[in-house]
Amino acid sequence: MRHSNRTTRTLHASVATVLCAALATTAVIAATPKLQIIDVTPNAKTISVGQKQSFTATGTFSDGSKQALGPDIANMATGEYYTCALLTSRGVECWGANSSGQLGNGTTSGSFIPRPVKGITTAVAVAAGNNACALLVTGAVKCWGPNEYGQLGHGIRSTYSTTPLSVAWIGTATAISVGYGSVCAVLSSGSVQCWGGNYRGQLGNGSNADSSLPVNVTGISTATAVAVGNDQSCAVLSSGSVQCWGNNNWGQLGNGTTTDSNTPVTVLGIGSATAIATGVQSSCALLASGAVQCWGWNAYGELGNGSDNTNSSVPVSVTGISTAVAITAGLFHYCVVLRSGFVMCWGNNIAGQLGSVTQNYFSTIPVRVGSINSPTKLVAGYQQTCALFSGGMMRCWGEDDVGQLGDHRTRYENPWPVTVIGTPGVVWNSSNSTKATINDRGIATGRAAGNTTITATTAGFINDNAVLTVK
Repeated sequence: MRHSNRTTRTLHASVATVLCAALATTAVIAATPKLQIIDVTPNAKTISVGQKQSFTATGTFSDGSKQALGPDIANMATGEYYTCALLTSRGVECWGANSSGQLGNGTTSGSFIPRPVKGITTAVAVAAGNNACALLVTGAVKCWGPNEYGQLGHGIRSTYSTTPLSVAWIGTATAISVGYGSVCAVLSSGSVQCWGGNYRGQLGNGSNADSSLPVNVTGISTATAVAVGNDQSCAVLSSGSVQCWGNNNWGQLGNGTTTDSNTPVTVLGIGSATAIATGVQSSCALLASGAVQCWGWNAYGELGNGSDNTNSSVPVSVTGISTAVAITAGLFHYCVVLRSGFVMCWGNNIAGQLGSVTQNYFSTIPVRVGSINSPTKLVAGYQQTCALFSGGMMRCWGEDDVGQLGDHRTRYENPWPVTVIGTPGVVWNSSNSTKATINDRGIATGRAAGNTTITATTAGFINDNAVLTVK
Protein backbone atom coordinates (compact mmCIF):
# COMPACT_ATOMS: atom_id res chain seq x y z
CA MET A 1 0.00 0.00 0.00
CA ARG A 2 1.01 3.56 -0.49
CA HIS A 3 1.24 5.97 2.34
CA SER A 4 -1.49 8.56 2.71
CA ASN A 5 -1.43 11.82 0.80
CA ARG A 6 -1.66 14.58 3.36
CA THR A 7 -2.07 17.27 0.68
CA THR A 8 -5.74 16.44 0.23
CA ARG A 9 -7.68 19.00 2.25
CA THR A 10 -11.04 17.32 2.31
CA LEU A 11 -12.76 15.04 4.65
CA HIS A 12 -16.15 13.61 5.28
CA ALA A 13 -18.12 14.05 8.40
CA SER A 14 -19.43 11.31 10.52
CA VAL A 15 -22.98 10.56 9.55
CA ALA A 16 -25.76 8.42 10.83
CA THR A 17 -24.69 4.81 10.52
CA VAL A 18 -26.78 2.10 8.99
CA LEU A 19 -26.48 -1.77 8.72
CA CYS A 20 -26.35 -4.52 4.60
CA ALA A 21 -25.98 -8.63 2.96
CA ALA A 22 -24.26 -9.92 -0.10
CA LEU A 23 -20.92 -10.76 -1.58
CA ALA A 24 -20.16 -13.43 1.00
CA THR A 25 -16.58 -14.56 0.80
CA THR A 26 -14.66 -17.51 2.13
CA ALA A 27 -12.76 -15.29 4.54
CA VAL A 28 -12.72 -16.73 8.05
CA ILE A 29 -14.04 -14.46 10.77
CA ALA A 30 -11.42 -14.06 13.46
CA ALA A 31 -12.99 -14.62 16.85
CA THR A 32 -13.24 -11.45 18.86
CA PRO A 33 -11.96 -12.09 22.41
CA LYS A 34 -14.86 -12.16 24.87
CA LEU A 35 -14.77 -10.50 28.26
CA GLN A 36 -15.18 -13.14 30.96
CA ILE A 37 -14.69 -11.44 34.32
CA ILE A 38 -13.75 -8.06 35.73
CA ASP A 39 -11.90 -7.24 38.91
CA VAL A 40 -12.25 -3.92 40.74
CA THR A 41 -9.24 -2.75 42.72
CA PRO A 42 -8.69 -1.78 45.45
CA ASN A 43 -11.46 -3.98 46.88
CA ALA A 44 -11.67 -1.93 50.08
CA LYS A 45 -10.50 1.55 50.90
CA THR A 46 -10.96 4.22 53.55
CA ILE A 47 -10.69 7.92 52.67
CA SER A 48 -11.56 11.24 54.28
CA VAL A 49 -14.32 13.66 53.29
CA GLY A 50 -13.11 15.62 50.27
CA GLN A 51 -10.40 13.08 49.45
CA LYS A 52 -10.36 11.27 46.09
CA GLN A 53 -9.77 7.59 45.43
CA SER A 54 -9.13 5.98 42.03
CA PHE A 55 -10.63 2.56 41.29
CA THR A 56 -9.62 0.35 38.36
CA ALA A 57 -11.71 -2.30 36.60
CA THR A 58 -9.48 -4.89 34.93
CA GLY A 59 -11.04 -7.27 32.41
CA THR A 60 -9.93 -10.83 31.71
CA PHE A 61 -10.74 -12.01 28.19
CA SER A 62 -11.28 -15.42 26.61
CA ASP A 63 -7.81 -15.36 25.05
CA GLY A 64 -6.22 -14.89 28.47
CA SER A 65 -5.39 -11.21 27.98
CA LYS A 66 -6.08 -8.61 30.63
CA GLN A 67 -6.57 -4.86 30.33
CA ALA A 68 -7.95 -1.93 32.28
CA LEU A 69 -11.45 -1.03 31.12
CA GLY A 70 -12.54 2.51 30.28
CA PRO A 71 -15.93 4.23 30.27
CA ASP A 72 -18.80 2.53 28.43
CA ILE A 73 -19.23 3.74 24.83
CA ALA A 74 -22.63 4.43 23.25
CA ASN A 75 -21.50 5.67 19.81
CA MET A 76 -18.50 6.96 17.86
CA ALA A 77 -17.37 9.62 15.41
CA THR A 78 -14.20 9.67 13.31
CA GLY A 79 -12.74 12.88 11.90
CA GLU A 80 -9.59 14.27 10.36
CA TYR A 81 -6.85 12.25 12.11
CA TYR A 82 -8.82 11.89 15.36
CA THR A 83 -11.62 9.80 16.84
CA CYS A 84 -14.32 10.54 19.42
CA ALA A 85 -16.52 8.33 21.57
CA LEU A 86 -19.93 9.24 22.97
CA LEU A 87 -20.15 7.67 26.43
CA THR A 88 -23.30 6.15 27.91
CA SER A 89 -22.97 8.78 30.64
CA ARG A 90 -23.40 11.38 27.83
CA GLY A 91 -19.89 12.69 28.06
CA VAL A 92 -17.55 12.69 25.05
CA GLU A 93 -13.91 11.61 24.84
CA CYS A 94 -11.54 12.08 21.88
CA TRP A 95 -8.03 10.98 20.91
CA GLY A 96 -5.56 11.48 18.06
CA ALA A 97 -4.48 14.74 16.42
CA ASN A 98 -5.18 17.99 18.23
CA SER A 99 -3.30 20.81 16.50
CA SER A 100 -6.47 22.92 16.27
CA GLY A 101 -8.19 21.83 19.47
CA GLN A 102 -10.27 19.07 17.88
CA LEU A 103 -9.99 16.92 21.02
CA GLY A 104 -11.86 19.63 22.93
CA ASN A 105 -9.82 19.22 26.11
CA GLY A 106 -8.47 22.75 26.35
CA THR A 107 -5.09 22.01 24.77
CA THR A 108 -3.53 21.56 21.34
CA SER A 109 -1.49 18.50 22.31
CA GLY A 110 -2.30 15.25 20.55
CA SER A 111 -3.12 12.19 22.63
CA PHE A 112 -2.92 8.41 22.19
CA ILE A 113 -5.41 7.96 25.03
CA PRO A 114 -8.97 9.30 25.29
CA ARG A 115 -9.31 12.80 26.69
CA PRO A 116 -12.64 14.10 28.05
CA VAL A 117 -14.13 16.95 26.05
CA LYS A 118 -14.57 19.82 28.50
CA GLY A 119 -18.07 20.73 29.60
CA ILE A 120 -19.94 18.04 27.64
CA THR A 121 -22.12 16.04 30.05
CA THR A 122 -25.49 15.72 28.30
CA ALA A 123 -24.60 14.69 24.74
CA VAL A 124 -26.85 12.35 22.75
CA ALA A 125 -24.80 12.43 19.52
CA VAL A 126 -21.33 13.39 18.38
CA ALA A 127 -20.13 14.20 14.85
CA ALA A 128 -16.59 14.75 13.63
CA GLY A 129 -14.94 16.06 10.51
CA ASN A 130 -12.54 18.97 10.26
CA ASN A 131 -14.00 20.11 13.61
CA ALA A 132 -16.30 18.26 16.03
CA CYS A 133 -19.77 18.92 17.44
CA ALA A 134 -22.01 17.38 20.08
CA LEU A 135 -25.81 17.36 20.04
CA LEU A 136 -27.13 17.82 23.57
CA VAL A 137 -30.25 16.31 25.10
CA THR A 138 -31.84 19.78 25.08
CA GLY A 139 -31.51 20.07 21.29
CA ALA A 140 -28.66 22.56 21.57
CA VAL A 141 -25.34 22.00 19.75
CA LYS A 142 -21.79 22.70 20.88
CA CYS A 143 -18.74 22.63 18.58
CA TRP A 144 -14.97 22.80 19.00
CA GLY A 145 -11.78 22.69 16.93
CA PRO A 146 -10.99 24.57 13.68
CA ASN A 147 -13.05 27.69 12.96
CA GLU A 148 -11.48 29.33 9.91
CA TYR A 149 -14.82 29.37 8.09
CA GLY A 150 -17.00 30.03 11.15
CA GLN A 151 -17.90 26.35 11.44
CA LEU A 152 -18.18 26.57 15.24
CA GLY A 153 -21.36 28.56 14.66
CA HIS A 154 -21.07 31.00 17.55
CA GLY A 155 -20.94 34.15 15.43
CA ILE A 156 -17.18 34.67 15.36
CA ARG A 157 -14.77 33.52 12.67
CA SER A 158 -11.42 32.67 14.27
CA THR A 159 -8.57 30.19 14.10
CA TYR A 160 -9.89 27.53 16.46
CA SER A 161 -11.28 26.77 19.92
CA THR A 162 -9.88 24.07 22.19
CA THR A 163 -13.12 23.85 24.17
CA PRO A 164 -16.77 23.54 23.07
CA LEU A 165 -18.71 26.66 22.14
CA SER A 166 -22.48 26.91 21.89
CA VAL A 167 -23.88 27.21 18.38
CA ALA A 168 -26.11 30.28 18.24
CA TRP A 169 -29.86 29.94 17.74
CA ILE A 170 -29.90 26.11 17.70
CA GLY A 171 -32.20 24.69 20.37
CA THR A 172 -34.25 21.96 18.67
CA ALA A 173 -31.70 19.93 16.71
CA THR A 174 -32.36 16.21 16.24
CA ALA A 175 -29.31 15.29 14.11
CA ILE A 176 -25.98 16.84 13.14
CA SER A 177 -23.29 16.26 10.51
CA VAL A 178 -19.83 17.81 10.21
CA GLY A 179 -17.78 18.10 7.02
CA TYR A 180 -14.76 20.12 5.97
CA GLY A 181 -15.47 23.66 7.14
CA SER A 182 -19.25 23.42 7.38
CA VAL A 183 -21.83 21.85 9.68
CA CYS A 184 -25.54 21.13 9.28
CA ALA A 185 -28.28 20.25 11.76
CA VAL A 186 -31.75 18.80 11.25
CA LEU A 187 -34.27 20.56 13.49
CA SER A 188 -37.39 19.04 15.06
CA SER A 189 -39.48 21.03 12.56
CA GLY A 190 -37.89 19.11 9.67
CA SER A 191 -35.95 22.14 8.50
CA VAL A 192 -32.15 22.17 8.13
CA GLN A 193 -29.74 24.85 9.24
CA CYS A 194 -26.06 25.04 8.24
CA TRP A 195 -23.08 27.23 9.11
CA GLY A 196 -19.43 27.68 8.12
CA GLY A 197 -17.82 27.68 4.68
CA ASN A 198 -20.06 28.42 1.70
CA TYR A 199 -17.73 29.06 -1.25
CA ARG A 200 -19.60 26.51 -3.39
CA GLY A 201 -23.06 27.09 -1.90
CA GLN A 202 -22.85 24.22 0.59
CA LEU A 203 -24.94 26.10 3.16
CA GLY A 204 -27.89 25.89 0.78
CA ASN A 205 -29.31 29.32 1.52
CA GLY A 206 -29.08 30.80 -1.97
CA SER A 207 -25.75 32.57 -1.42
CA ASN A 208 -22.06 31.75 -1.56
CA ALA A 209 -21.06 33.79 1.48
CA ASP A 210 -19.60 32.05 4.54
CA SER A 211 -21.64 32.31 7.72
CA SER A 212 -20.45 31.95 11.32
CA LEU A 213 -24.11 31.75 12.35
CA PRO A 214 -26.68 29.12 11.30
CA VAL A 215 -28.69 29.88 8.15
CA ASN A 216 -31.78 28.12 6.84
CA VAL A 217 -31.39 25.73 3.92
CA THR A 218 -33.88 26.93 1.31
CA GLY A 219 -37.03 24.91 0.81
CA ILE A 220 -36.39 21.99 3.17
CA SER A 221 -39.07 21.35 5.77
CA THR A 222 -39.34 17.54 6.03
CA ALA A 223 -35.73 16.39 6.52
CA THR A 224 -35.05 13.25 8.52
CA ALA A 225 -31.26 13.09 8.05
CA VAL A 226 -28.42 15.24 6.75
CA ALA A 227 -24.87 14.50 5.58
CA VAL A 228 -22.12 17.05 4.97
CA GLY A 229 -19.10 16.30 2.80
CA ASN A 230 -16.35 18.49 1.45
CA ASP A 231 -18.27 21.30 -0.19
CA GLN A 232 -21.62 19.64 -0.79
CA SER A 233 -24.42 18.52 1.53
CA CYS A 234 -27.44 16.22 1.20
CA ALA A 235 -30.63 15.60 3.14
CA VAL A 236 -33.09 12.71 3.21
CA LEU A 237 -36.71 13.87 3.23
CA SER A 238 -39.62 12.10 4.90
CA SER A 239 -40.88 11.11 1.44
CA GLY A 240 -37.72 9.06 0.88
CA SER A 241 -36.36 11.46 -1.72
CA VAL A 242 -32.91 13.08 -1.40
CA GLN A 243 -31.91 16.67 -2.06
CA CYS A 244 -28.34 17.98 -2.33
CA TRP A 245 -26.69 21.38 -2.67
CA GLY A 246 -23.24 22.91 -3.17
CA ASN A 247 -20.39 21.88 -5.48
CA ASN A 248 -21.37 19.77 -8.48
CA ASN A 249 -18.19 19.57 -10.56
CA TRP A 250 -18.36 15.78 -10.70
CA GLY A 251 -22.12 15.32 -10.55
CA GLN A 252 -22.20 14.92 -6.76
CA LEU A 253 -25.58 16.64 -6.52
CA GLY A 254 -27.07 13.71 -8.43
CA ASN A 255 -29.45 15.77 -10.59
CA GLY A 256 -27.97 14.83 -13.97
CA THR A 257 -25.87 17.99 -14.33
CA THR A 258 -22.45 19.28 -13.29
CA THR A 259 -23.72 22.76 -12.37
CA ASP A 260 -23.26 24.00 -8.81
CA SER A 261 -26.37 24.90 -6.84
CA ASN A 262 -26.55 27.02 -3.68
CA THR A 263 -30.09 25.78 -3.07
CA PRO A 264 -31.22 22.13 -2.83
CA VAL A 265 -31.83 20.12 -6.01
CA THR A 266 -33.50 16.72 -6.15
CA VAL A 267 -31.36 13.61 -6.71
CA LEU A 268 -32.80 11.75 -9.69
CA GLY A 269 -34.45 8.38 -9.19
CA ILE A 270 -34.22 8.19 -5.38
CA GLY A 271 -37.61 7.74 -3.74
CA SER A 272 -37.09 5.35 -0.83
CA ALA A 273 -33.90 6.47 0.92
CA THR A 274 -33.58 5.73 4.62
CA ALA A 275 -30.06 7.10 5.16
CA ILE A 276 -27.45 9.18 3.38
CA ALA A 277 -23.64 9.21 3.53
CA THR A 278 -21.47 11.86 1.90
CA GLY A 279 -17.75 11.77 1.21
CA VAL A 280 -15.50 13.87 -0.99
CA GLN A 281 -17.48 14.85 -4.10
CA SER A 282 -19.69 11.75 -3.92
CA SER A 283 -22.69 10.50 -1.96
CA CYS A 284 -24.47 7.21 -1.37
CA ALA A 285 -28.05 6.53 -0.27
CA LEU A 286 -29.29 3.45 1.55
CA LEU A 287 -32.68 2.45 0.16
CA ALA A 288 -35.55 0.81 2.03
CA SER A 289 -34.97 -2.35 -0.04
CA GLY A 290 -31.46 -2.70 1.35
CA ALA A 291 -29.81 -1.67 -1.91
CA VAL A 292 -27.32 1.22 -2.08
CA GLN A 293 -26.99 3.79 -4.86
CA CYS A 294 -24.15 6.28 -5.26
CA TRP A 295 -23.34 9.25 -7.47
CA GLY A 296 -20.58 11.80 -8.12
CA TRP A 297 -16.81 11.42 -8.27
CA ASN A 298 -15.41 7.94 -8.84
CA ALA A 299 -11.60 8.23 -8.98
CA TYR A 300 -11.15 5.48 -6.36
CA GLY A 301 -14.23 3.39 -7.12
CA GLU A 302 -16.40 5.30 -4.63
CA LEU A 303 -19.54 4.47 -6.63
CA GLY A 304 -18.98 0.76 -6.01
CA ASN A 305 -20.26 -0.30 -9.42
CA GLY A 306 -17.08 -1.91 -10.74
CA SER A 307 -15.71 1.17 -12.50
CA ASP A 308 -13.23 3.89 -11.63
CA ASN A 309 -12.55 7.30 -13.16
CA THR A 310 -16.08 7.20 -14.57
CA ASN A 311 -18.07 9.78 -12.67
CA SER A 312 -21.86 9.77 -12.62
CA SER A 313 -24.22 12.70 -12.20
CA VAL A 314 -27.09 10.27 -11.52
CA PRO A 315 -27.29 7.43 -8.96
CA VAL A 316 -25.86 4.03 -9.90
CA SER A 317 -26.30 0.79 -7.99
CA VAL A 318 -23.49 -0.57 -5.82
CA THR A 319 -22.59 -4.04 -7.04
CA GLY A 320 -24.00 -6.93 -5.02
CA ILE A 321 -25.51 -4.92 -2.19
CA SER A 322 -29.17 -5.75 -1.63
CA THR A 323 -29.69 -6.11 2.13
CA ALA A 324 -27.88 -3.18 3.73
CA VAL A 325 -29.05 -1.94 7.09
CA ALA A 326 -26.41 0.78 7.70
CA ILE A 327 -24.04 2.98 5.71
CA THR A 328 -21.18 5.36 6.49
CA ALA A 329 -18.72 7.41 4.44
CA GLY A 330 -15.08 8.38 4.84
CA LEU A 331 -12.87 10.58 2.72
CA PHE A 332 -12.95 8.40 -0.41
CA HIS A 333 -14.49 5.18 0.90
CA TYR A 334 -17.85 3.79 1.96
CA CYS A 335 -18.82 0.91 4.23
CA VAL A 336 -22.07 -0.88 4.95
CA VAL A 337 -23.25 -3.44 7.48
CA LEU A 338 -25.23 -6.28 6.00
CA ARG A 339 -28.25 -7.92 7.52
CA SER A 340 -26.06 -10.99 7.95
CA GLY A 341 -23.69 -8.93 10.11
CA PHE A 342 -20.93 -8.83 7.50
CA VAL A 343 -19.25 -5.47 6.85
CA MET A 344 -18.45 -4.52 3.24
CA CYS A 345 -16.37 -1.53 2.12
CA TRP A 346 -15.33 -0.03 -1.22
CA GLY A 347 -13.31 2.88 -2.59
CA ASN A 348 -9.89 4.10 -1.50
CA ASN A 349 -7.71 1.69 0.49
CA ILE A 350 -4.48 3.67 0.61
CA ALA A 351 -4.29 3.37 4.42
CA GLY A 352 -6.10 0.04 4.81
CA GLN A 353 -9.46 1.70 5.56
CA LEU A 354 -11.34 -1.03 3.66
CA GLY A 355 -10.06 -3.58 6.16
CA SER A 356 -8.65 -5.63 3.29
CA VAL A 357 -5.06 -6.67 2.62
CA THR A 358 -5.90 -7.99 -0.85
CA GLN A 359 -6.89 -4.59 -2.24
CA ASN A 360 -3.64 -2.70 -2.76
CA TYR A 361 -4.86 0.81 -3.54
CA PHE A 362 -8.63 0.82 -3.99
CA SER A 363 -11.58 -1.42 -4.77
CA THR A 364 -14.36 -0.59 -7.24
CA ILE A 365 -16.70 -3.16 -5.69
CA PRO A 366 -17.49 -3.95 -2.05
CA VAL A 367 -14.98 -6.19 -0.25
CA ARG A 368 -15.45 -7.98 3.05
CA VAL A 369 -13.85 -6.78 6.28
CA GLY A 370 -12.93 -10.29 7.33
CA SER A 371 -12.58 -9.95 11.09
CA ILE A 372 -15.63 -7.78 11.74
CA ASN A 373 -19.05 -9.33 12.29
CA SER A 374 -22.35 -7.89 13.56
CA PRO A 375 -21.33 -4.46 14.85
CA THR A 376 -24.01 -2.36 16.49
CA LYS A 377 -22.46 0.84 15.11
CA LEU A 378 -20.18 1.53 12.15
CA VAL A 379 -18.51 4.83 11.32
CA ALA A 380 -15.91 5.91 8.75
CA GLY A 381 -13.74 9.00 8.96
CA TYR A 382 -10.89 10.60 7.09
CA GLN A 383 -9.01 7.40 6.25
CA GLN A 384 -10.07 5.16 9.10
CA THR A 385 -13.12 3.06 9.99
CA CYS A 386 -14.42 1.94 13.40
CA ALA A 387 -16.99 -0.58 14.63
CA LEU A 388 -18.70 -0.89 18.01
CA PHE A 389 -20.06 -4.20 19.30
CA SER A 390 -22.84 -5.15 21.72
CA GLY A 391 -20.34 -6.16 24.40
CA GLY A 392 -18.87 -2.65 24.34
CA MET A 393 -15.71 -3.48 22.39
CA MET A 394 -14.62 -0.90 19.79
CA ARG A 395 -12.30 -1.86 16.91
CA CYS A 396 -10.76 0.43 14.27
CA TRP A 397 -8.65 0.05 11.12
CA GLY A 398 -6.98 2.27 8.52
CA GLU A 399 -4.69 5.25 8.97
CA ASP A 400 -3.06 5.53 12.37
CA ASP A 401 -0.17 7.98 12.06
CA VAL A 402 -1.21 9.98 15.12
CA GLY A 403 -2.87 7.26 17.18
CA GLN A 404 -6.43 7.71 15.92
CA LEU A 405 -7.12 3.95 15.99
CA GLY A 406 -6.93 4.02 19.77
CA ASP A 407 -4.57 1.13 20.50
CA HIS A 408 -1.78 3.41 21.77
CA ARG A 409 0.38 2.84 18.70
CA THR A 410 1.10 4.64 15.45
CA ARG A 411 1.54 3.34 11.91
CA TYR A 412 0.79 4.83 8.50
CA GLU A 413 -1.62 2.11 7.46
CA ASN A 414 -3.32 -0.80 9.17
CA PRO A 415 -5.88 -2.96 7.34
CA TRP A 416 -6.26 -5.25 10.38
CA PRO A 417 -8.88 -4.09 12.90
CA VAL A 418 -7.37 -3.36 16.31
CA THR A 419 -9.17 -3.14 19.63
CA VAL A 420 -9.43 0.32 21.15
CA ILE A 421 -7.60 0.14 24.49
CA GLY A 422 -10.03 0.28 27.41
CA THR A 423 -12.97 -1.31 25.59
CA PRO A 424 -15.30 -2.84 26.42
CA GLY A 425 -16.02 -0.22 29.01
CA VAL A 426 -17.78 -0.10 32.34
CA VAL A 427 -20.32 2.10 34.07
CA TRP A 428 -19.26 3.11 37.59
CA ASN A 429 -21.83 3.48 40.34
CA SER A 430 -21.80 4.46 44.00
CA SER A 431 -24.60 2.84 46.01
CA ASN A 432 -24.81 5.92 48.25
CA SER A 433 -23.85 9.10 46.42
CA THR A 434 -24.39 11.14 49.59
CA LYS A 435 -21.33 9.39 51.01
CA ALA A 436 -19.21 9.31 47.85
CA THR A 437 -19.63 10.03 44.15
CA ILE A 438 -17.72 8.41 41.29
CA ASN A 439 -17.04 9.56 37.71
CA ASP A 440 -16.65 7.81 34.34
CA ARG A 441 -12.99 7.05 35.01
CA GLY A 442 -13.54 5.40 38.40
CA ILE A 443 -12.43 8.35 40.52
CA ALA A 444 -14.48 8.54 43.72
CA THR A 445 -14.81 11.62 45.94
CA GLY A 446 -15.73 11.42 49.63
CA ARG A 447 -18.79 13.51 50.47
CA ALA A 448 -19.82 12.51 54.01
CA ALA A 449 -18.92 9.94 56.65
CA GLY A 450 -20.26 6.46 55.99
CA ASN A 451 -19.96 3.46 53.68
CA THR A 452 -20.83 2.97 50.02
CA THR A 453 -20.39 0.16 47.52
CA ILE A 454 -18.51 1.04 44.33
CA THR A 455 -19.60 -1.11 41.38
CA ALA A 456 -18.28 -1.40 37.84
CA THR A 457 -20.71 -2.96 35.32
CA THR A 458 -20.17 -3.80 31.63
CA ALA A 459 -22.74 -3.61 28.83
CA GLY A 460 -23.03 -7.41 29.17
CA PHE A 461 -23.84 -7.03 32.90
CA ILE A 462 -20.56 -8.49 34.11
CA ASN A 463 -19.70 -6.66 37.31
CA ASP A 464 -17.56 -6.47 40.41
CA ASN A 465 -17.52 -4.14 43.38
CA ALA A 466 -15.50 -2.68 46.21
CA VAL A 467 -16.30 -1.11 49.57
CA LEU A 468 -15.43 2.53 50.16
CA THR A 469 -15.52 3.96 53.68
CA VAL A 470 -15.55 7.72 54.18
CA LYS A 471 -14.55 9.06 57.58
